[in-house]
Amino acid sequence: MSNIKNQANKNVLALQLTRNIKIQRFPIIAKVTFKRERPDLVSLLKSMENNAVSMPARLKAYLKNEKLWDAETSSLTDKGQAVKSSGLYSATERGLYHIWYINNDPLLGTRPILIQRDTAFFEPNTKGWLKGVDAARSDYRVDVERQVVMVEEIYDGRKNSQNKKTLSLVSIIPEVICSSEKSATLELNWSLGQSSSIFVLKGQLDLLDFSQKKTSHRPVTIDMSIEECADKFHLIMDNITERLEGRWDNADSRMAIDLEHIQQYPSATENFRIGRHNLKYLQTNCGEFDSVETRHIPIKPTEQLDAEQWHNQWLENFYNKSYQISKAARQQQAQWIDNPALNKFELPLKSGANLFDSLNSGHHSKAFWHAAAMSDLTPSKSKKLRLPISLVNGDSLSLEQLICQLTGGELVEKVIYSDRYVHTPRQRRNLAAVATCVSDAEGLLLTLESQRGNEAILPDNWVRVALQKQNDNHGRYWIFIGSTYTYCWECSSGLDFIRDMEAGLVVDGTPGFTPKEEDELPRYLQDSIQAVKLMEVV
Repeated sequence: MSNIKNQANKNVLALQLTRNIKIQRFPIIAKVTFKRERPDLVSLLKSMENNAVSMPARLKAYLKNEKLWDAETSSLTDKGQAVKSSGLYSATERGLYHIWYINNDPLLGTRPILIQRDTAFFEPNTKGWLKGVDAARSDYRVDVERQVVMVEEIYDGRKNSQNKKTLSLVSIIPEVICSSEKSATLELNWSLGQSSSIFVLKGQLDLLDFSQKKTSHRPVTIDMSIEECADKFHLIMDNITERLEGRWDNADSRMAIDLEHIQQYPSATENFRIGRHNLKYLQTNCGEFDSVETRHIPIKPTEQLDAEQWHNQWLENFYNKSYQISKAARQQQAQWIDNPALNKFELPLKSGANLFDSLNSGHHSKAFWHAAAMSDLTPSKSKKLRLPISLVNGDSLSLEQLICQLTGGELVEKVIYSDRYVHTPRQRRNLAAVATCVSDAEGLLLTLESQRGNEAILPDNWVRVALQKQNDNHGRYWIFIGSTYTYCWECSSGLDFIRDMEAGLVVDGTPGFTPKEEDELPRYLQDSIQAVKLMEVV
């Protein structure tokens, strides 16, 4: 449990799954190999390295037989180096052992948990089940190093007592496996992350007591931890996200989920994660779990339309809190749109009339009035130069008159249009229509490279420079460079506000144009203006 808490504190996706598992005890005659601490052997190996000439021949022969010393090179073998470094030496023994196995579990398979050596002076009351090759090739054979609890008899000079410690088990080669003589239930707590997997087994087992004339039992508490690779993480996330009505995406390790399914998590759209969720009785490929606790599941929208709904929800929540200063609100919205969860979606920065349209609780909502109170839009169709301009949905539109109003009628020599998204056929047509109105001017388009492979076909005398997603390039800017002045405008809408009807162009939506001074523009635009003026655009 402490592992998942540590991960949760770091906002890392973490899972805690709990269920009971059945284990059985089998009497087994086998060859068993453990790694044990051998400080005496480590000391001997160091002495051989430092002064092999003076070492007794019998010790040299012993180390050579154990493949720890290479007499020809007069140096430790790789095995000897490993023993010296770890302090552990693999020793094989043979005997009768009583081994508690997890048996054919869908998650942990068949593996030993606790091993007790039989030290009785009487014949055990057991019945053979598997022998010879059948036993040696059974699932009870161990060839992969495992951590097990080893129970051994020790004599302290007066009496025997049992010593319980965790050892690294290298192998078990069964010769005779007797029928199961005892079963028990342990609680499994599985702490699972994207790069970690820790199993904790807790419960009570019956140990055998061989001190009497006949076998007796005494209970012992088990609390052991097993750490292994997290290769089942994605499988479990598939099961969890299906229960949450989402879909796990391995590519970016996020759950794609519709907005309607995360309404019960107040900060989900803001933080792009579900902080905590509990599930009961989750069926997985690793068995059924009684309870599952999830922390910090990363989430993202399922598709473009859903992403737009997430955006509107975030705006509603953001403006519902309090009045927002325009510059700070813009910056926070830009940071939200630039979250990695939204990388595959095209979401424009919303302001002015577009912002009001997105606040879908109606004009009587707190969010709407918090946003409206800070708006600097002037009444529709202002004719005053360098004052904000807003257009009315459905009105006829003359691009020539609009550009004349934006430039004060001055001759335009160069044009810069900056918009993250100029990819659709409608956007390409509208860009061409704007270029026609200033046909003698050289143009620069600043836009993202389309992820869908639809790059805008540029008008004559225009060039394209690709943007990278940054917090400062969310806006749409119209910049007209004349012989005496540079006219800079920020538009609340992309080129889609220009709709071509049979009767001519009309306004689609309520786009607003806000005048800007050069030093108010993002740095990338200031640099682009200087480059264009110096004819450095390539």
